[in-house]
Amino acid sequence: MIDHTDTTAKMTEEQLIDRAREALSDSSWVIGECAAQWTKKYAKGRTDADFGAMVGLSGDQIYQRRRVWETFGDVREQYQHLKWSHYYIALTWDDAPECLQWAEENQATVAELKAWRRAVNGEDLSISEPFEEYPVDSEVTFVSDEPISVKDPSEYGQLERGESGSREQADSSATVGAHARDVGGSGNDYSPFRSGAGAAAPQGSNSEVAVVAKPEITPEQAIKRICSAVERCHKMLSPEVVSAFPELSPKLKKRFIKAVSELNSAAARLQ
Repeated sequence: MIDHTDTTAKMTEEQLIDRAREALSDSSWVIGECAAQWTKKYAKGRTDADFGAMVGLSGDQIYQRRRVWETFGDVREQYQHLKWSHYYIALTWDDAPECLQWAEENQATVAELKAWRRAVNGEDLSISEPFEEYPVDSEVTFVSDEPISVKDPSEYGQLERGESGSREQADSSATVGAHARDVGGSGNDYSPFRSGAGAAAPQGSNSEVAVVAKPEITPEQAIKRICSAVERCHKMLSPEVVSAFPELSPKLKKRFIKAVSELNSAAARLQ
């Protein structure tokens, strides 16, 4: 894996700002990386909004890109077929590694990824979620004189109430009222997946809630996911975490040692 962080870590504040400006039209990853380094080295009490003002984006947009980089920057090259928006939507998911791995293996779109996750969590897919448009690398909204509302990823799926009546007609024309769906011949067999995707959506009648069992994975897929998880955990054991370990609660330390020991024992049996 190419370590881009070594390059940005040596940049001055002006160089970080210039690099982020150059990436405005094509790479949210670069902007997030520069914002993370700037926050770490040069912020000195300043916020994402301050960095955004120097670059040309809002504080919320900088925050989004910085958090995606900090969370997934070290593993993104493991998923060659995913876009930045895949990581953005998975930012608050506790099962993000598993979901991203599925999306990578099936080259799934963001909509397919969301639908697959809903299916394996037993949600009723006959009830469609409100349409949400997710930013991608080439879709950067520049700061204007009017405020831009940006949602936190944890708010996805929640209906906004009480605002529709006060919006001007000009604003409503820029929104999308419906989400295109792949509809079968009967008009009721909605499937959010492409043909050939790794798992099918549950089928159900109008009066029943369809629940899908979690799809089984092959041994090779399981080992790949374990490798990704272990590699990510190892990177999280920074010198700061190691030095603070003795100060943790005895219960937590015991749990950690037990988990690592059991993993080592399992690995030893495979040799």
